[in-house]
Amino acid sequence: MTSKNLFLKLQREDMKRRVWSIALSMLGFFLLFTVVCAMEVSNYAYRIKTMGEFDSNIKEWIHNQVIRFIGPANELVIVITMVCAVVCGLSGFFYLHSKKKVDLFHSIPVRREKLFAITYLNGLLIYIVPYMINLLLCYIILGINNHMVMEVFLSGLTAFGFNIIYYLLIYTIAIVAVMLTGNIVVSFLGTAVFYLYGSFIVGIKDTYFNEFFMTYLSVNDTERMIVEMSPLGNYVSTADKIIEGYGSDIIGRIIAVIVLIIALIAFATFLYKKRPSEAAGKAMAFEISRPIIKLALVIPISLAGGILFMSISNSHDIAWLIFGLIFALVISYGIIEIIYNFDVRKALHGVYYLLGSAVAVGVIVCIFQFDLFNYDTYIPKQNDVKTISVAIGGLDGYIRYYDFDYSSSGGTYNHNYQLDHMEISNPEPAYELAKIGIEQVKSIKSVNKNYKSMYNVVDTDAINTKFYTYKVKYTLDNERNIYREYTIPVDSTYDLLKDIYIDLDYKKGHYPIYMWNADDVNSISCSNLFEDKKFSLNDFEKKQFIEIYKEELNNNSLDDTISIQPTATLIFETNNYDFNYYVYPTFTNTINFLNDRGFDGTRVVGTEDIKEIFVENFNIRLEDAEGEKHGITYAESTQVATKEVKGIAIDREGTKTYTDPASIMEIYPAIIPGDFYWDNSVFIDVENSIEVIVTINIDDYENFITRSYYFKANEIPEFVIRDINYK
Repeated sequence: MTSKNLFLKLQREDMKRRVWSIALSMLGFFLLFTVVCAMEVSNYAYRIKTMGEFDSNIKEWIHNQVIRFIGPANELVIVITMVCAVVCGLSGFFYLHSKKKVDLFHSIPVRREKLFAITYLNGLLIYIVPYMINLLLCYIILGINNHMVMEVFLSGLTAFGFNIIYYLLIYTIAIVAVMLTGNIVVSFLGTAVFYLYGSFIVGIKDTYFNEFFMTYLSVNDTERMIVEMSPLGNYVSTADKIIEGYGSDIIGRIIAVIVLIIALIAFATFLYKKRPSEAAGKAMAFEISRPIIKLALVIPISLAGGILFMSISNSHDIAWLIFGLIFALVISYGIIEIIYNFDVRKALHGVYYLLGSAVAVGVIVCIFQFDLFNYDTYIPKQNDVKTISVAIGGLDGYIRYYDFDYSSSGGTYNHNYQLDHMEISNPEPAYELAKIGIEQVKSIKSVNKNYKSMYNVVDTDAINTKFYTYKVKYTLDNERNIYREYTIPVDSTYDLLKDIYIDLDYKKGHYPIYMWNADDVNSISCSNLFEDKKFSLNDFEKKQFIEIYKEELNNNSLDDTISIQPTATLIFETNNYDFNYYVYPTFTNTINFLNDRGFDGTRVVGTEDIKEIFVENFNIRLEDAEGEKHGITYAESTQVATKEVKGIAIDREGTKTYTDPASIMEIYPAIIPGDFYWDNSVFIDVENSIEVIVTINIDDYENFITRSYYFKANEIPEFVIRDINYK
């Protein structure tokens, strides 16, 4: 009983010393939670009053907003939690920074573990009690205004528990920093290091791999790790995932955080027990931690300095890397020693650690610079590869990627989606392409030792060679994933690409439509230049149509995709995005389905629909621009300029407008739409220096539209070449 009374008495005394923290916490929650809640409710009432009769979904929208505000995704509560955790963590054990106060506290006849528990528990209560009070106030406000339902109540409780867990994580990390240091300023710096160190290391690693390895592929996991290796970033990321309903993933993450919190509490308690009283006022509380922390900071900071100077220099010269390494090494080492000793004269104290850091930095840089582990030329043994996933750059650029499993944040980079959802069980062609990519890497490295990226050309013949990016994920038998990116010439690998493209396993990962359910799609419409029609389909018809389209997509070859122009575009509307898919003339069942529902799937632009074709030679424009640098316009030098004669526009030099049917009939088969070209630009050859603008009549009432086109390579009619002075 005496022990219990002493515990409570010490707890009350500690609370008296921390009244300012309590006031700050209460004020923060009241202003940024309760008051903001009242403001939001007032805004909701105004919206209902002004928009209720016009918007039938306004109440549902307000309900979702209330859930978001009271739930884990409330950004203001997250900020309060972070600030309160840092403040309470740093201020709770403030007496450890004063020798007199340390002697006073440690003279109390109470075990250190109990002193630690008192201060730790008070820091938790300073957060929990104001949060609970203001959560109840928010419940009352919402209830009075008829926004309080069971879902809102449970969402608030979920947020309460979730925020407490991450408060404990951030709070305990700050306490560990205090235990390791003996000065408030150093404690603050140490806390910042602990919060950011993981993200910093992952970022440095990613930057070096990206800078030095030609085949390095940065995927979603890297970006995610940079965020989540910081407890602050992990907090925000997990809050978003809860709102998006990740289920079992969240449970596993929360369990891992709880285990980490328990380990950190045990570690902090151990440090408090072992912390010498004379550590007060010193930079570091434990001598053994000084070199460990010093090396853990100096080495990555030096690497960051080197890559920073190298990146700033346009030449990416290795000399700037070396300069940056040395500069950052000396400066960071000196600053840390000054902090350790509180003496500028000891900036280079412990020269052996400085030399050791320099050696470690040099070894790491040499590993990257000379690829000592053969990262760029490594390829798993084919017998060890379970499946391969690939993403081919410059192909089907119109495809939009979205993962319905990830709710509102499902948007993703196209290669990430394909690599995550594709499993090619017959890896032969994909594996052969990877080997060709490695040979390309070796060729580049043998010619250009100071390479920066895979886009350096090997020889003069390669200047006119078209390359595509080839991203690969090897999934090994042990479930390990290996990612690589290669740049490969089109001409010598086209046959292998055709084999990959026709593989159903490839298409299932390349086209997201294969992963859809009919209920993912709200509506389906179809459009061309002449018509835009939205279909009224039930779930069975939507499912039937999607299956029809996928079946025809299965049989579509790479040759078809890049050489046959589509006749129409399908638009699949979901809750989040609209997705476009092309209808090709060979998709007979798809076209029949569209025709049966009143859309002409065979209607294309014919020469009879074309009002005029305007052609411009960009080379002439470039010559004109070059002349203007010297004060001479092209019109002056050739005495030709755009003018009108009796109201008729005269084409200037390098341009020509064709309106006669004979010319149009000869030009139109030789051009392709600009958007179709850009969708597959790597695999289609066009005359890029010539712009073609086609004016198309879209009805019988003189309404027209204009579209950009390109001439196919080597198919420009002779009379056009003469008319625009094309060389």
